[in-house]
Amino acid sequence: MENVKVARRKKPLKVVLISILSLFVLVIAAIFVLWFISGRPSLHRVDAAQMRTMDFTNVEMHPPGFAADALYLVQLVENTHPIFVTEGWLPSNYETIRDEFLVYASDGNLTRQDFAFAMLRYFTALRDGHMNILAAITTTYLDVRWQVQNEHLYLLNDGGTISDIEVIEIGGVPVSQIFATIARYYYSENEFALEGSRNRFSRTYEIITRAGGNVGNGGVVQLTLNDNGSISAKNAVLTERSPDGADYYIEIVMIDDVFVLDIRTFINVPSHATELAVQSIESAVSSGTRKFIVDVRGNNGGSSWVAQRLLNAMGIRTPEVGSVERFSQRDGMWHFGILYSLGFDYSRMSPSVNPSRNRNDVFVSVLTDAGTFSTAMWMGMWVQDGGFGNVIGSPSRNAPTSFGNTRAHALPYSGLWFMLSYNKWLRPDADANQTVLMPDILVDPDYALDVAIEHFRNLD
Repeated sequence: MENVKVARRKKPLKVVLISILSLFVLVIAAIFVLWFISGRPSLHRVDAAQMRTMDFTNVEMHPPGFAADALYLVQLVENTHPIFVTEGWLPSNYETIRDEFLVYASDGNLTRQDFAFAMLRYFTALRDGHMNILAAITTTYLDVRWQVQNEHLYLLNDGGTISDIEVIEIGGVPVSQIFATIARYYYSENEFALEGSRNRFSRTYEIITRAGGNVGNGGVVQLTLNDNGSISAKNAVLTERSPDGADYYIEIVMIDDVFVLDIRTFINVPSHATELAVQSIESAVSSGTRKFIVDVRGNNGGSSWVAQRLLNAMGIRTPEVGSVERFSQRDGMWHFGILYSLGFDYSRMSPSVNPSRNRNDVFVSVLTDAGTFSTAMWMGMWVQDGGFGNVIGSPSRNAPTSFGNTRAHALPYSGLWFMLSYNKWLRPDADANQTVLMPDILVDPDYALDVAIEHFRNLD
């Protein structure tokens, strides 16, 4: 009898790939289920009637133009931003500002710049310092240095100190009118953000002209000054100013026995720069260093992962920042789109200081100023709430409990790009100040490093 060999039929490659993909999806789903069963975070549904948002079911898109962009923007915002699922945060005049925006956008004579400022006005109703437009508003700045103090605007001396000379008019309009125009277009999360916005935007062409100020030939703007009762006029000129760019990411230096980490930005930090800093910190800790200064003055934030890596290298486990994370129909499957499709609107994770650990018993001083924003502000918040050291300098313009975690979106007609938040962050210490990260040692930020070094010397 002849031996008969029966060849085993091979499964088609397509079947194998589908099986692997299905297994992968099941594993991911199991991770999601275990994560949410643990209660961190919890899932929530919201009654649409409670959200005070528009009903877009029967809305037809306008013909291409700013009106269509405005409708697209409002729909995207109301279906994404966490303020609509956060009780007590949406301002009472939200619908008024939104509807004014939609009507204004239908004006056929709008310029792209006009529409961009209309967007900024709408964004103020969201109480979110992270919401902004990318590279749409190009402007020029007055070549003058001044500082807001107690609702008044004063020229600075050559050394940077505040003079007695008050600026009472810019381009023929009162400074109070300039300030009101700034507040119309830029939301401030706290009083220090308000002061910073006034210092910066009161010098810009767009704010001066939108407030009704006059700009002469060659960009000349007349300032009316009050020097102890003596009224005079002075001309200032609008000039282009290059945006401040980071010429370095992280610099490290030892002062006495203190490890100083100067971090210019957390945005797009190369992995090799992060790893080099982590290795340097770990090496210093191994050699007995226990004193650290983290300088985030002027740092406008970026990757919180990088910030945590640096603190972890010191042996620190940070407190838990709480969150309200909004799900959206525009989320991809791997970014909670699957939860949205299951009928969930958002997740909530409670803040906590309990996870805080300081394995190596290090002491960290974080240097801050008004420009310390987002993740950079978190560095000070983590250290303060976890009891790992202190914060030295001036308060940040970013509130510890605020919105963030943005994504960039483009409008279909104008092509304007803007940042949209989908998280509300909750400060780990629920009993601490939720609107201001108040330094433990309040000092002029220019002297914060010297004060921090002296503080360490006094500890010895």
